[in-house]
Amino acid sequence: MLGIRIGRGWMLLAAMCAGPAWAATAWQEARTDHFIVYAAGDAQSVRDYATRLERYDKGLHVFRGLESRPSDHANPVIVFVVPNVDTVQRLCAGGRKKTGCGEVYGFYNTRPGRSVAFTPRRSGEGKYDLNAQTVLFHEYAHHFMFANYSGAYPAWFTEGFAEFNGTARFEKDGGIGFGIPAMHRAYGLVSGKPLSLEAMLTADNRKLDPQQRDALYGRGWLLTHYLTFAPERREQLSRYLQALNGGKPSLDAARSAFGDLKQLDRDLDRYLMKSQMSYLPLRPASLPIGPIAVRTLGPGEAAMLPVVWRSKRGVDKAEAAQVVIEARRIAAPFADDPAVQGALAEAEYDAGHLDLADAAADRALAADPANRQALLYKGRIALRRAADARSADPAVWRAARGWFVKANRLDPDDAEPLMLFYDSFHAAGAKPTDNAVIGLLQAFDLAPQDEGLRFRAATEYLRKGDRAEARRILAPLAFNPHAAPDNAASQLIALIDKGDAKAIDARIDAAPDAADGT
Repeated sequence: MLGIRIGRGWMLLAAMCAGPAWAATAWQEARTDHFIVYAAGDAQSVRDYATRLERYDKGLHVFRGLESRPSDHANPVIVFVVPNVDTVQRLCAGGRKKTGCGEVYGFYNTRPGRSVAFTPRRSGEGKYDLNAQTVLFHEYAHHFMFANYSGAYPAWFTEGFAEFNGTARFEKDGGIGFGIPAMHRAYGLVSGKPLSLEAMLTADNRKLDPQQRDALYGRGWLLTHYLTFAPERREQLSRYLQALNGGKPSLDAARSAFGDLKQLDRDLDRYLMKSQMSYLPLRPASLPIGPIAVRTLGPGEAAMLPVVWRSKRGVDKAEAAQVVIEARRIAAPFADDPAVQGALAEAEYDAGHLDLADAAADRALAADPANRQALLYKGRIALRRAADARSADPAVWRAARGWFVKANRLDPDDAEPLMLFYDSFHAAGAKPTDNAVIGLLQAFDLAPQDEGLRFRAATEYLRKGDRAEARRILAPLAFNPHAAPDNAASQLIALIDKGDAKAIDARIDAAPDAADGT
């Protein structure tokens, strides 16, 4: 019964994207310094969309006093602008009936090198609605936080930061401003306080009911806005976060930074009722962005997009079996299209068909020897074959790693080949070489928002005996408001704090290639 539901769900998604309207729509790819956008429409409209995203990123950097990193160009966020909210929710659920996806209007997944975001073109056009731009900006603010800051952030601030930045507004002169009220949280803010301030400061996002969670987001936005703009509270937020990361319990850190919490709660209530709230506009001259390249996707690449969405969202065994059937059907007429064959290689690999995946990757490389996706999947296929055969031949493993070396030579700042090169040693049951470890740490520096890279880097610092650095790196994972309280990172931090060297070694040796810290 579950298999039938999965199949029907994906067949409906494919049908939604295979009718006359889909076939007649031109799809564009826009590449900026921080994003790769796939969206339907004419080239200018997609360029404008990508320009807004790039200006938003620039605005975040300027507002926070941070410099953009040139290497971000090699590790962009891929934004899929899908037809509608229903498509977003089906992708969220992965073809299954997944709790909570009926309320999702966009989502983001971290990945080494190239994280992905799914957003509808439009949603919620009313004043008090949660619109598509706000959701995408909220999710990208999470990406920005974890890419630029390393620390333990409580749930209220993690979401308050994203809500605050998510309401950024573009000005007619091309500028952007921060501080617009989160009108989509208005009802929850004025209809009562299901969470006291003290409860919010210590809240576990996973244990809240829907009304309390809405209050966490709304009051989190309000407190972030207040601490950002109120002159009398200047520097209190940074002192609070420093105290929290210094080991103080949440309420002790709050009292040391904010003073009387009941007074702060009353001040927040008054702040909410102000007729006007502070707003910081940034002039266009302060927001220079790089060139944006736009190209129209070929017919095969455009037709393959629904398959790409599902593959990038992530599939389990049952879903992979459904996706690959659709991938083969679409790819059949496009044997010489490297993008199509690369996507087919990924789908075949996910479904466990290594020979077919290898053949598709070969076709992609025959058409484009520098095809990144095909090079990485040639390496993955070779690794899985070697592992399945339990090969003890070093030459077999060197040949597999050679594909990642080729991908790295194409772009040394691409994080994923570096991570896969490192992982290949654990797959072989061997100790990573010094060069592999250096590559892993470089990959983490390039894509610190990726949970898997962060966890791997922390374990390597533990092997070096640098527990302080490992703890610092693990903190964002351990206190992730969406992770289980006893996640792997929090367990390691507990062992670090105890100074239990034997238990630390046993823990990291038991999961040397942990996919993530949760």
